Amino acid sequence: MFRLVLAVAFLPLLLPSDVSRSVPVVPEVIPRLIGQWEGEGELFGQPATFSMVWEWELDQRFVRLTFENRLIENGQARTVLQAMAHYRVTDSDSLYGNWFDTRGEILELKATATDSTLVTQWFAETEQGRTTYRVVGEDSLEVVDEVLGSDGWRPFGKASYHRTESD
Repeated sequence: MFRLVLAVAFLPLLLPSDVSRSVPVVPEVIPRLIGQWEGEGELFGQPATFSMVWEWELDQRFVRLTFENRLIENGQARTVLQAMAHYRVTDSDSLYGNWFDTRGEILELKATATDSTLVTQWFAETEQGRTTYRVVGEDSLEVVDEVLGSDGWRPFGKASYHRTESD
């Protein structure tokens, strides 16, 4: 009898996750972002190149963004920042997550999605900003980065991306 009670108590832990909880409804823009992207634009007023990869993780319950930007100085690219973010997919048009980067920063992420746009607000002790990812074609994307200062929102990065590979 004890073994039966023990087996029933631990049964939920043994069931596959898709049986115990349904996969969340995904905002329309997320599948459009999945894949590898390369971009060109400006960072702090200087020419720069950018790369990012969006991919599903853990039964499509999370999305991971891997990101890198490079300033162009004397015709050479110099890596300025590498980062990784994880977004939790929910049953709404809101996503939540965290950003980790080579500055040692951890940013809290709160994003709102539409069919073609993901606007991510980010927060840390020393900074607050937002990044807008706007799908403008099947294989093109516009990204604008802004930081909140005492005089309001100031853009510091803007890039046009093209898809290099899709999943």
